[in-house]
Amino acid sequence: MKKITIWSVASIVALLVLVQCKPNNEKPEVATAVENLDADSNFHEITVKEVLNAKAYTYLLVTEGEKEYWIAVPLTEVEIGKTYTYEGGMEMKKFESKDLKRTFDSVFFVEGLTDPNPPAAVTETVIDPKKIAPVTELAKGITLAKGGISLFDLFSTRDKLAGKTVILTGKVVKFMPDIMSKNWIHLQDGTSFNGFNDITITSLAKLKVDEIVSLKGKVVLNKDLGSGYKYDVLIEDAVVVK
Repeated sequence: MKKITIWSVASIVALLVLVQCKPNNEKPEVATAVENLDADSNFHEITVKEVLNAKAYTYLLVTEGEKEYWIAVPLTEVEIGKTYTYEGGMEMKKFESKDLKRTFDSVFFVEGLTDPNPPAAVTETVIDPKKIAPVTELAKGITLAKGGISLFDLFSTRDKLAGKTVILTGKVVKFMPDIMSKNWIHLQDGTSFNGFNDITITSLAKLKVDEIVSLKGKVVLNKDLGSGYKYDVLIEDAVVVK
């Protein structure tokens, strides 16, 4: 059975994280450590009971077996009464939504939902990432900052760059604010290596989707945040380079 993942934009958490610019000031009063709803599995099958749309997130009251709880996904269309699946989930307690003027006792932020029963079958071709030709030319309108490297350079030499500070320039394709006290940014510059063309970056900088920006941060490999959020390559604590 083919799964079709539902995305609204692009990031949270990230985590997260992960998945869009949000001009409002939604942020948790208290953020707890990442934890699973089911200690034995990161996979969840839920049925939607209620849908609340905010500016950047869709909040869903769902049931899973005998459990009933709230989750949040990047803004997307979801059908009440329909069953979806997801993996992972980052819990925020006492989360205040400025848009909805409501404080949730607990809400799990999820990167996206999967429809196990898509409306139409789609033929899928499985491609070996290692056979995908690399792209080394930057997208139009993007020029590397002084001392900067491309995503092709980053992914193709990541082992040598582990623990080092790099400068990347690209377009913000997803912006998820205030997750675990950081903003989560997805950046692309048009280049790729073995199918990898998007880098996740944590920062305190507030950016906008489609903004072209240069960011300087530390390269971290094989970052595991728990609840299914793993990153082969992550750029941490980045700052904007003028």
